[in-house]
Amino acid sequence: MRDLTEKPNLPAAALFVDCVRALFKTGLEGELLWTKIKEVMAPLLEDQGLRSAANSWPATVEAAPSVKNLLFYEDPDFGFVLNATVRKPNLLTNIHDHGDKWTLYGLITGNEIMHRYKRTDGGDPDRGPAVIKQLGSHKMAPGDIDVVPPGAIHQEQAGPAQSIAFIVREAKGGTFTQHHFKLETGEVTCNTGPGLIPRSL
Repeated sequence: MRDLTEKPNLPAAALFVDCVRALFKTGLEGELLWTKIKEVMAPLLEDQGLRSAANSWPATVEAAPSVKNLLFYEDPDFGFVLNATVRKPNLLTNIHDHGDKWTLYGLITGNEIMHRYKRTDGGDPDRGPAVIKQLGSHKMAPGDIDVVPPGAIHQEQAGPAQSIAFIVREAKGGTFTQHHFKLETGEVTCNTGPGLIPRSL
């Protein structure tokens, strides 16, 4: 296995890493930074080399709550990571957030529905019971990118065929706290996010 702090071998992915690093070096932060990263991520999702590579990726989400992510790259200077998820058809994830980190979630193949929620009780983020309200849902098709801000509560629902998503996270899973929510009971569970499967790209 190659050193995952080295840039990917896939030319489009290596170029993407260079672009993201350049954006971090400008000093941009928050929404402005991640909006710019979304812009440079769009061509990567259309790259035929990435699409071809994705065909060989193993399933990482076969049943909720058992979720894993492929891990392709961890930036040695800025800490962002490149992940992917391969979701079996018709699966619905837990309602969850990504803690205090930004995430970009872009579909390569398949279709999904993203459900959005909001916690309305103003309670301790690490404790329940939580009052969760659904804000809405939107469909995603190949090439679409969902921007998930820090603390945003959401849920992914796979379509009738396998879906593959490329993910850019602000930090590697396991290094920060995320939360799962049960809509019916308000239970809040803290966790360290998906398990990681190192893989070359």
